[in-house]
Amino acid sequence: MTIAEPEARAGVVGTRHGDAADDPVTGPMPAIELHDGHVRVHVHRDVTIVTLDGVLDASLVETVAPVLPGVLAGAGPVVLDLDQVTLRDQASAERLLAAFDDASHGLERCVVASRLTGRMVLERWGVTSRYGVFTSVADALQARAFQANGYGEGWQPAG
Repeated sequence: MTIAEPEARAGVVGTRHGDAADDPVTGPMPAIELHDGHVRVHVHRDVTIVTLDGVLDASLVETVAPVLPGVLAGAGPVVLDLDQVTLRDQASAERLLAAFDDASHGLERCVVASRLTGRMVLERWGVTSRYGVFTSVADALQARAFQANGYGEGWQPAG
């Protein structure tokens, strides 16, 4: 499966085989393998979740930024999960978020960072004033569901 296949956007993430060839296991499939990290994309309850893994530096951004438009083509609301990312460089984070903004223009979007230190860095870099930042994907999905039912502010940025 490639990231350009349209059936991936229809809520069917893909299948991978279990122990036996006739034993399919459904679930998130890696969208692309990167040099120093990974991008995993899956859809949960109509929300596209883009999970990055690795060190957020210029090398990772150079690899991830060009694939984001293809990954998010036809997507609905988007969660950028930075939970497994080491936040090293503010300039690289700004470039990544600019590419994320361009690729997800017009979509609801938020960021996930579970570690307090990560959220503090994102706040210092001004990310929390641009995006709602949550401690988990589940919290982000719950906030969106509550807003849809008239409770809470959903994915609004802080402040």
